Amino acid sequence: MIDFHNFETFNPSGPGLGNLFGQLSPFTALGIWPSGDFRLAPGDGAVPAAAFYLGAAFAAVLLLYGLLRCWRRRETAVLSAFLTAAVVYAAARAGGTAYTAAKALEVAAPLATAAILVAVLGEKGTGRLSGSMGRKGARSGQLAAAAAGIYVVAAGGCSLLAFANAPVGPTSYSPGLAELRPLVGDASTLVLASNQLLDEQHGTPFISWELRGGRVCIKREAEPGGKPPPGVRFVITSDSRAAAPFPGFRLRRAADPYLLWESSGPVRSHSPCPLIEVRQARQGPKP
Repeated sequence: MIDFHNFETFNPSGPGLGNLFGQLSPFTALGIWPSGDFRLAPGDGAVPAAAFYLGAAFAAVLLLYGLLRCWRRRETAVLSAFLTAAVVYAAARAGGTAYTAAKALEVAAPLATAAILVAVLGEKGTGRLSGSMGRKGARSGQLAAAAAGIYVVAAGGCSLLAFANAPVGPTSYSPGLAELRPLVGDASTLVLASNQLLDEQHGTPFISWELRGGRVCIKREAEPGGKPPPGVRFVITSDSRAAAPFPGFRLRRAADPYLLWESSGPVRSHSPCPLIEVRQARQGPKP
């Protein structure tokens, strides 16, 4: 934990983005965010921006009403938990990074949902009085149930949309590439990956993220070619390849299931491999 606090995504003076593009909207914690990628701003995807704002406004009204009901009914557990999460988010937003603020939103999201549903669904018990007050309470309970139903369907649909579009990495994870990152540093590196990794397991963003900070070219291991791109000092292959991928390269390090090969001769200073910055690593270059 002592070393972990220096992690780049927790450093306010550094990029602090992790796999994010920037600060997330606090309205994402309210559940209605109709996008397959919660990192996108309203209108950047297929859904019009108005849908985001309408959904956020609807959820915000329900949240305020829910918090008021919690206060009146002395639901202190839900109320105090949400307010604590809100304070933590405000502190993370003011003094932390986009990554820490996003983590605070993750904590606040289920508490916001609890504040909405616990209070709003509690309205169903208001129709027990007789006469006009009973009819008024019944109507109030019906409206509350309808609002809760709309919220559950909308928020649930948004969650399913995010889950369905979430990129999934390799079926088996190894820290091998991360172990090689300090060795390659900011030098140009060519990664020869399998078709299965690139086409079926989101290998391009995974490789880019693991080797972020350097210049990285990603190609298919079966692609023909007698030499790497100019300026490449390192080549990474799977450990299934016993021989050097190109003449003039020697084995530098093995990190299961990868092999790191280094050029034994001079390397040109210019390289066509793109620089994988932290904020771009999640998208990665195209193979």
